[in-house]
Amino acid sequence: MIEVQISTQEFLKAAKKHSNTSLTKAEFQINNLVNIRLPFAKLDMSKPHIMGVINITPDSFYKNSQIHNLNKLKKSYYEMINNGASIIDIGGESSRPGAEKVSIIEEKNRVFDPIKHLKNCKGASLISLDSRNLSTMKTCHKIGVDIFNDITAFKERNKIEFISKTASPIIIMHMQKEPKNMQISPKYSFAPIDIYKFFSKKIINLTEAGVKKSNIVVDPGIGFGKTLSDNLNLLKYLPLFHVLGVPILIGASRKSLIAELTIHDYKLRGKNKKKIIPSKRLSGSIAFAIHANMCGVQILRTHDVFETNQALICQKSLYL
Repeated sequence: MIEVQISTQEFLKAAKKHSNTSLTKAEFQINNLVNIRLPFAKLDMSKPHIMGVINITPDSFYKNSQIHNLNKLKKSYYEMINNGASIIDIGGESSRPGAEKVSIIEEKNRVFDPIKHLKNCKGASLISLDSRNLSTMKTCHKIGVDIFNDITAFKERNKIEFISKTASPIIIMHMQKEPKNMQISPKYSFAPIDIYKFFSKKIINLTEAGVKKSNIVVDPGIGFGKTLSDNLNLLKYLPLFHVLGVPILIGASRKSLIAELTIHDYKLRGKNKKKIIPSKRLSGSIAFAIHANMCGVQILRTHDVFETNQALICQKSLYL
């Protein structure tokens, strides 16, 4: 890959010299970069938002995010709202590397009562359903879920028809293969470009099917079918995804790349460190969240709402 830094006018001139089609694409890309993002699920996309994670699963990779009863659910929900979360993302199926798919009935049984309970609570936060199953989406839509977050990027036609018909805000995530095998030899020409092309095509398909562009957020899927190098390149090239013209979500919270980087540093210093468990990955999570915010990412998905918001507050104070 070759990086070239040129002015907007030079970029347009080079595109025009190549072809009129290239010029049209270049103008479209620049417009996407400079145009103000429309509200997503009524949230102002001119400022960062925090999405808090609640897992109604027995096998989530980070045990502290697991919720097993309604009292703990309610407590976590209000803590996240009070600490600055705009969205609460609730999932009933683990998508950690190696996770097996659970039955749709089991997933529904896990998420239905908790979501219904939270929708009856007084809170300013939106509820997002983290699910890849249309049947679960339809059931939870009836009880008021605000956003649908699909790790398979709504690849099935019937899911696209559902979100188009309901005009539901959605998060489309990139993932190679399935959670159970996604970390087995993932391959890209260059992950940021490959995934940018994936989203570009996906957004066209969705909008042609009747989905409003203002109802779409993209998530490059840190840790979902990516090597350490792929993840780092995605984080380095986050500004590229603004060319898509939709808000960006990043979820690097507590993920294994933080452990890999830490262990590598120990090795460079001649120290033997074999494991960094998820509960010891907060600092790395905050570092990546601040980096994403500096790159203009609009939504930060995290297990640690208070700490992430505190970091954003301190960072913002330096630019007032």
